[in-house]
Amino acid sequence: MRFQEFPFQNLDSARKFITSIRKSLSDEFVKFSSYKIQSKVINSDEFKRSKNIACFVGSKGEPDTSLILEQKNKNIFLPKVVSESNIEFFLYKGELKEGKFGIPEPKSDESVDIKNIELFLVPGLLFDKRGFRVGYGKGYYDKALSERKREKSNVWALAWSFQVFDKIEHNKSNDVFVEKIFTEVYVLNTLTGEIKF
Repeated sequence: MRFQEFPFQNLDSARKFITSIRKSLSDEFVKFSSYKIQSKVINSDEFKRSKNIACFVGSKGEPDTSLILEQKNKNIFLPKVVSESNIEFFLYKGELKEGKFGIPEPKSDESVDIKNIELFLVPGLLFDKRGFRVGYGKGYYDKALSERKREKSNVWALAWSFQVFDKIEHNKSNDVFVEKIFTEVYVLNTLTGEIKF
């Protein structure tokens, strides 16, 4: 399978373009395609084995994650902006409130040490087949994920297939690469290059 070339001059123009496409997605597409993405995640061996899972609330054209949030016998933690440069993860107990940038956050104040999270499910705007991730420019996830226990946790992205490119040139040193990218079309293992449809 060939991935699309990265046609943008810089990351800012790419962010704007992908954001505009996501805003134009129909509710039907998001609902149906999100179900396919979430089903692949939930049925994976790693998800089944993990007890403490960090996720996000899909919004603004991101894949919906409500099916994942509803999973029983799992501790699902969601990000909350706690300062200008930091997020922390808090236990999801079924209630949300509007957080910074209009992104839903958990009402719970029960936080978790990031080193105890076994599986991270993260959003993003741009990815390449190596697992390079481009977020929204604030660096929240890059900073948080750099503190995790790498040997004990996996980092997976949930995204649409049009967000994945062959290679994105970058000069950022603090970015965290994702190990798998789950899309509505395929699952890409960025470590091995294996693709499952």
